[in-house]
Amino acid sequence: MPGPDPATTAILDAAIIEFERFGFRKVALDDVARRAKVSRTTIYRKFKGRDELVAAVMDRENAALCADIADELKHAGPQSNYYVEAFTAAILRFRAHRVLNQLIIDEPALALELARQHYPAAVQRIVDALEVIFPPGFAERIGPAAVTDLADAILRYAMMALLLPGPAPLETADDIRAFAVTQFLPSLPTALRAAKVGVPV
Repeated sequence: MPGPDPATTAILDAAIIEFERFGFRKVALDDVARRAKVSRTTIYRKFKGRDELVAAVMDRENAALCADIADELKHAGPQSNYYVEAFTAAILRFRAHRVLNQLIIDEPALALELARQHYPAAVQRIVDALEVIFPPGFAERIGPAAVTDLADAILRYAMMALLLPGPAPLETADDIRAFAVTQFLPSLPTALRAAKVGVPV
């Protein structure tokens, strides 16, 4: 599948800078067009409004984030629990992203709306990342439905950890792992919890 055209790439790059500097609600498409050095006609032809531009930026950045997480865990060596480590890495990487985390902090309602609108695509990105992270053959052994169930659980519990207050802070990697072990893992289907990564099921 071909990537975005140069004008769209310039617009998305400019939008990230504008969102980071001024917030999501204060940026106008005209401001982004000026920074991207494209005409107003070009930007309005590609994006109907600010919310559509925000969605496109989040879509691109989430795709890159999932790819980065997959690469990090793929090269980290064997894990004690790939489910927990994938969840923990997702939270840490999201919080470290200057724009994605800003959206959660400044515009939680918008973050939820975007998650609702783009949920299937977000789950598929996590599926793709898991298939890279898992040892060879593991995703095939547990089956595509189980991988999709895991991706769905990661996304749902990640949104919970990022958006909702809890009795204990989730600030460090150990905090997040503890949350994953006590809250996230028990939510997985029994067959998936019983499947040990790297062990035939």
